[in-house]
Amino acid sequence: MFHKVVAINRPAIPLLKHHRKTRPLSTMVTTFLVVAGVPLGLYTYKCIMLIAFQNQLIYMGYLPPGSRHNENFKKLIPSSLEIHEETILTEDRKRLHGFIVSKKSAQSASATFIHAGLERSDPIMVYFQGNAGNMSDRFGLFKTALSAVPNMTIIGIGYRQYGNSNGYATESGLKRDAKAILDKIQRKYGPNRPLYLYGHSLGGAVAIDLASTVATNKEKYNIQGIIIENTFTSIYDMVCALYPAYSPYPYIAKYCLWNHWDSDRKIRSLPPSIRLLFLSSKRDEIVPPSHMKQLYSLAQHTHPDNATFVQFERSLHMDIYSTEPRLFQCTLQKFII
Repeated sequence: MFHKVVAINRPAIPLLKHHRKTRPLSTMVTTFLVVAGVPLGLYTYKCIMLIAFQNQLIYMGYLPPGSRHNENFKKLIPSSLEIHEETILTEDRKRLHGFIVSKKSAQSASATFIHAGLERSDPIMVYFQGNAGNMSDRFGLFKTALSAVPNMTIIGIGYRQYGNSNGYATESGLKRDAKAILDKIQRKYGPNRPLYLYGHSLGGAVAIDLASTVATNKEKYNIQGIIIENTFTSIYDMVCALYPAYSPYPYIAKYCLWNHWDSDRKIRSLPPSIRLLFLSSKRDEIVPPSHMKQLYSLAQHTHPDNATFVQFERSLHMDIYSTEPRLFQCTLQKFII
């Protein structure tokens, strides 16, 4: 027996949709988000820039404008100086450009010495510049230094990405440059001429690092002394000096720096036989003078009889040789001669 199945079509019950009425943010909340968000965004942006562009912030060979690929340096040469261009090739194939500088009267005496077949023992000063400008900007310093020590030869070679040198500046790159410069000097002049490394600001860190690496090889490198002018203890310490402790930058620098230049550590490893001269500007507007005092204090532990500290009362970061030339020249004479 069959039963008839009747389908009953029921009307569909529409689903109830709950519409919540969105409420606009209050003016107070909006103001708070803007006031808090904009500084936070700027802080974040600046932090990223400090990390990503730290090489450009530390190695400023592009400043002042026109410092790179300067072909007009001959117009800047003082009449009392004999200056020859020098090119050095590093182990990673970077071509460095710079100058060999001497006093004209001493140059003629040198020619007489060589003609007579005698070996000279006049000092050589290897100059490492600060983080901006190029080597031709230092001609005035070279002139003042050579007036104090006329028989000295000054060799100033620009780092990679400075002046007419090619490549890109990094900490490891500058260390290679310094080693290549010293090796070229050793090949050119031999091991008997006394060498003095002179470093200003960043160049002081370069000189300290170089000496800590090679100074133990006395037979090859006759390094007699290091002159350190207005140099920082480390890049991290410079960040802490430039930015207050409550800002995030010192904390970020502690973990995100790949440029260190930790001279406060390297200076302890210098051989005690190397003499050290610290030239510090009391009014230094860039590197806190306390950094130089700290480096001197560290040096006294390993060089109790070979470390000298000279303070220049009126000088700024860049102008010791021109603001207080007499004290600068007398100090140089006592140290080198």
